Order: sequence, then C-alpha cells, then structure tokens
Amino acid sequence: MPDTRPHYFIGVPIPEGIANPIYHAAKNEPVLTFQKWVHPLDYHITLIFLGAADETQIKQLEGSLAAIASETNPFQVEFGKIDVFGDRRRPRVLHLEPKQNRPLEVLREHTKQAVLQAGFQVEKRPYHPHMTLARKWTGEEGFPAHVPFESGEVSMTAERFSLFQMHLNKSPKYEEIFKFHLS
Repeated sequence: MPDTRPHYFIGVPIPEGIANPIYHAAKNEPVLTFQKWVHPLDYHITLIFLGAADETQIKQLEGSLAAIASETNPFQVEFGKIDVFGDRRRPRVLHLEPKQNRPLEVLREHTKQAVLQAGFQVEKRPYHPHMTLARKWTGEEGFPAHVPFESGEVSMTAERFSLFQMHLNKSPKYEEIFKFHLS
C-alpha cells in the first residue's frame, strides 16, 4: 500500500527575480529540448530530501532547523555551468550547478545531522547541489557538448532555507511550510 503521508524536502529557494530570467533563457534556447520544464517558483537547491513524514517528525525537526538558521550567516551562491544528469544521449534532468561553495556544504551537513537525529533516512549518494530546470530530453541527437546558454552571471544571496511540502498535482508544486531565515 502506498504511503499517503505528505512528502517533504529541505532546500534553499531561488528568488523569483533570479528564477524567472533563468527559466526564460533556458526555455528559449533551441538546443534545450526537454518535455517538462520546472516552474520558476519551484526553483531551489535541495539540501536534503525527507520523503514521507508525519507532523510529529516535522515538529521535532523544525526546532533543530531554526537553531541551525540562527547560527548561519547569509552567503553568496554563484551558479556556473548548465549540465544534465543521466545518459548524455537521452538525459533525464537539465540543471544549473552552483560553483564550489563552502557555506552551502556546511549548511547541508548541519541539516543532514538534524535530519538524522529526527529519525529520517538520508540518501547514500554523494551530495551534488543543483537547481533542476527541466526533465525528459526530447531531442533527436544527444545533449550538445556546448550549450550557448545566455543567462549572464547568475548569483544570489542565500538568506534562508526552507522546509518544503510537495504537491505533485499542482503548479507550482512546492510549498514553503517553514522558512528559516539566516542571521
């Protein structure tokens, strides 16, 4: 029987003023032929995917995340290359990668420890921060070696991270349940 509890993740939201230009630049680039484009209001960098959870687990986690936010300063995130996950001939996911970022890695590690203490499982795969732009390649050829993606220098100040609830039948599909402002 499928788990009907709501699904959650913790992530750094991308401000609308940055998300919209990225969305339009990527969607209007002819070589980027993907079937499903992520709504720009859903742009984020995932810190931890939690999956199904009940209110007790979420409440326990909320206090720990608030404490992490109170001890974390806002930090810059600069995005680098556009790339894909999956076989380059038929990629699954188009994403934009942040450049190496120590404060983001530290925030991820602290949230990971809080999640583990709250009894959640954490993926074993290495952490690969990214912002998903689209899914399901529809191109005739494979993903090009060079993408003439013109979004300019994209950077932002991460001022908060959030606990998101997923609503798969809506658009945008991610709802910020709790916002944790960095001090």
